[in-house]
Amino acid sequence: MIATNEELALLEKWKRKLCLQEWRIRLLTHLRPEEMTIAATAAGCTEWSEANKTARIEIINPACYGDRIVPFNFEKTLVHELLHLKMTFWCQNDDNVSDRLMHQIMDDLARALTEGDTDDET
Repeated sequence: MIATNEELALLEKWKRKLCLQEWRIRLLTHLRPEEMTIAATAAGCTEWSEANKTARIEIINPACYGDRIVPFNFEKTLVHELLHLKMTFWCQNDDNVSDRLMHQIMDDLARALTEGDTDDET
């Protein structure tokens, strides 16, 4: 499905913040798991070509996300997928321990960037 205007605005916001303005990105949202091209169990996935700076980002339909420990967060998922473009030479092989660690770091960064600050921490 084509992204909504609000979703496209978030894409542009994060492209600017992450200095990805040169990338041509096609954003598809509200997909059923079987419609996603890479990882049907993921909240989002990205295919890219670093040579010509193009990417296709797919994000699952929240209704298909299911009852997971971490609730669905469109913006965090989008930022996570955009971080793949910043680090295009990592996370190419899910069987590689260092790639899996880099993927975990990208998820931590996406969460840190998109979740609100709280003063409740002690």
